[in-house]
Amino acid sequence: MISVSLRIKIAKWLDEYLGRMLIALVRSLRLGRRGANEQAAPARILVIKFWGLGSIILLEPTLRRLRERFPSARLDFLTLTQNREVFALLPHVQRVHVLDFHHPLRFILNTVKSILHLRQQRYDLIFDAEFFANFSALLARLAAPQKLVGFSREHGHKRELLDSAVPFHDDEHAAKNFLRLITLDSSCNALRHSNKTMPRLQLAAHTHERIAGSYIVMNVNASPLALERRWPRENFVSLARWLLHRYEIRLMLIGNTAERNHTQQIAAALDDSKRVLNLAGTLSLRALAGLIHNAALFISNDSGPLHLAAALQKPVVGFYGPETPKRFGPLCERQLIFYLGLSCSPCMSVDNAKTVNCTNQLRCLRELRVLDVISPLQRFITQHELLPLRAARSEVEVTPQLGVSPYAV
Repeated sequence: MISVSLRIKIAKWLDEYLGRMLIALVRSLRLGRRGANEQAAPARILVIKFWGLGSIILLEPTLRRLRERFPSARLDFLTLTQNREVFALLPHVQRVHVLDFHHPLRFILNTVKSILHLRQQRYDLIFDAEFFANFSALLARLAAPQKLVGFSREHGHKRELLDSAVPFHDDEHAAKNFLRLITLDSSCNALRHSNKTMPRLQLAAHTHERIAGSYIVMNVNASPLALERRWPRENFVSLARWLLHRYEIRLMLIGNTAERNHTQQIAAALDDSKRVLNLAGTLSLRALAGLIHNAALFISNDSGPLHLAAALQKPVVGFYGPETPKRFGPLCERQLIFYLGLSCSPCMSVDNAKTVNCTNQLRCLRELRVLDVISPLQRFITQHELLPLRAARSEVEVTPQLGVSPYAV
């Protein structure tokens, strides 16, 4: 079976090269064109975003703004099946359409069916929130909206299908770019206040996971879109040992089913079954949100769950390398971000289809030492009074437990 990472690489290649030819065909035949009524307020709006749980969460302020501007419009969303559950936390969306990316033949058939179904909906306005993908613009154009708005890049082809092309600003946060998409304001003057770009999620009370005592949720994974975003596993092990030694806490390791083996290796290295629990592959997204909601602290690589925790306004610690937090950092009040900002960083961008092409052996993450993390993290925990200290131990007991004496702080 082809891995998810390989399927994504193939899909990016097809989207770039086959997508160009399909765009030329659709444009020459003027398919999906429908007369627009600029005066009438849209009654049916569709937002498209396939890739990235974190990006969908960062779209929440945009969805909120659309609901405020068009309170009587029907607001729908088109995404991949694996993202469906997040919309239980996004109250602004009324209907969710999905495509299944896991099976190529089914994906092709579902795409055709989706185009026919979307045409029947007769959307007045479609926002294509994909940063670079040609596929989303093709699908949106063939859905025959009155108006199609989407991002454009300097050498991209999807702009040929758009009625309004909005530049993606690499030097600004993705959440502001999403808001610019619906305001059609390249200066983004209306978005100066940070609270307007801060995502908010609606979490039902019955989804809250109740676990006795104080605990940390730790995500040692990153999605197949870019596995290179993972801080080294041995670093997570050392950091977890220090936390477990210093604080009276339990540690919850999370991830999906495919990530369970990677997560289990860290749990096995910690060898503390009473205080370390590997929950990878056991939680629904809503259950994960409930678990995070009651956590004292969330620690993660650059990933979707990091944005989920931030949108729940939890204190978060994030590790960045190939991507910059300036563009995709968590949006919450209490955050501690580690990013070396090497001359080669970030190497992921909209122009390279968010692909990591590292020639420096991922120095951006490998050179971020545990020793450089512990002191700022300890100050962060103390400042916000996040974790209870354990009973004091002697220096003799500290060194063997952590394995490396400089971590005994």
